[in-house]
Amino acid sequence: MRKLPPLNYLRAFEATARLGGVYKAAQELCVTHGAVSRQIKQLEQWLGVVLFDRTGRSVVLNSSGKTYLVSISAALDLVEQSSLALLPKKAQKTLGISTTHSIASRWLIGKLKRFSSCDQTEVWLSLEQQCVDFKSSNVDVALRMGAGPWQNLHCIPLLRDRLIAVASPDLAPKALQNSMQLAEYDLLHDQDPCAQWIRLFNENDLPMIDLSKGMRMSSSDLLLDSAVNGQGIALVSEQLASSDLAQGKLIKVLDSSVELGNYLWLVMPREAYLKASVREFCDWLVSDCEQ
Repeated sequence: MRKLPPLNYLRAFEATARLGGVYKAAQELCVTHGAVSRQIKQLEQWLGVVLFDRTGRSVVLNSSGKTYLVSISAALDLVEQSSLALLPKKAQKTLGISTTHSIASRWLIGKLKRFSSCDQTEVWLSLEQQCVDFKSSNVDVALRMGAGPWQNLHCIPLLRDRLIAVASPDLAPKALQNSMQLAEYDLLHDQDPCAQWIRLFNENDLPMIDLSKGMRMSSSDLLLDSAVNGQGIALVSEQLASSDLAQGKLIKVLDSSVELGNYLWLVMPREAYLKASVREFCDWLVSDCEQ
């Protein structure tokens, strides 16, 4: 017979250590903080070892607790992952996706329609500008633009990208002869520090012009809409502008660009990739992007 402490004791210990307090652990475990405290004390009695240093209402892992946490966290992770892998497929056929409004409206929505037509997964799409907190939400996977990969997450690169200068053909009927001609137009600016006009000039050794004029936009979606409406020339993601370029709503006005490398990613907790619906969506989207 295995000599094991009760699972509830271990869950109370791991949650308290991971979250840094009894009250937060109680919220996650949906029990009272008194219950969590009792379970930790019972675990310490079972082990015959004190795991936390206690000062007033605060608890801090001692050296024994830190050593024990490493093993217990790994064991609970393994139990969780093994259990998720065996869940009935029907119970896994929901998928929570988080991304920005710009990525959703300019790139993802059309793809989700094709995905839904060939898969029975129920998709929940959440739009948010900030990085999603996977632990406190029902989001399984996020689409993120940036210089990944990111630590402690499972990251799958989807597409390379670059910044290009675009305008409505009503504003600029043909490509500019050189970058100096940009001074004749209003420039539209993205608030993203990685998408500033100064990068285009610096990384291509272009003669500098006044970059101060023009409207500032809080999202790539607004930036593209403003460019389509002829309000100025914008420096935008080529991937997000692809539909407007294909439809002739925008034209590329300069040959110079800013290479971003792998810039569109699927991002998720490592354990989320064990979920069948997540794996199927990731595999499908990677394949779709390769076509």
